[in-house]
Amino acid sequence: MKETIETKLKKGKKGQMKIQEMAFVLVAVVFLGALLLLFFARFQAGQVEKTATELRSLRTVTMLRVISSMPELVCKDEAVCIDQDKLTAFNSSTSLQSKYSSLWRASNIVSIKVEEVYPASNKNYTIYKKTTQENTVTYSTFVPLCTEARDKICKIAKIKVTTIMP
Repeated sequence: MKETIETKLKKGKKGQMKIQEMAFVLVAVVFLGALLLLFFARFQAGQVEKTATELRSLRTVTMLRVISSMPELVCKDEAVCIDQDKLTAFNSSTSLQSKYSSLWRASNIVSIKVEEVYPASNKNYTIYKKTTQENTVTYSTFVPLCTEARDKICKIAKIKVTTIMP
C-alpha cells in the first residue's frame, strides 16, 4: 500500500501540531519556574532584611556593654561601674570625644547619653551627639554611677544609645 500525498500531508500537520503543543508546554513550564523563582527571591530578601535588623540591634546592645566598660569611664576597682568624675571629664573634653567619634560613626550611632535616674536628678552627660534627619531608635541599660571622693557614693544611671533605624 502506497501512501498518497494527502496522507503524508495529514501526518505532517499532526506532527507540526504536536511540536507546537510541546513548545507551548515548555514555555508554560519555564514561565511557572520563573514565577516560583521570583517568589523565592522575594522571600529570601525579606529574611535578609530581618536578619540585618536583628544584627544592627545586637550590635547596638553590644555597644552599650562596650561603653559601660570603657577604661576611660569605668571605676578603678569594679568591673561594671561608671566613675562620675571620669564621666564629667569625658563630657567636658572635646578632644577625647573627637578621638572616639570615628568609632561611634562606624556603628551608626547618633547619640550616647548618660542620665542619672536615682536619686532623682536632672544631670545628663553627653558622650557623643550627631544630628540626623533619619529615623532613630534608642536602646538603654542601667549602670551604677559612683563617685570616689572620700566615701564611695553610688547612684543609678541609665546609658542611652540612639542609632539610625534600618
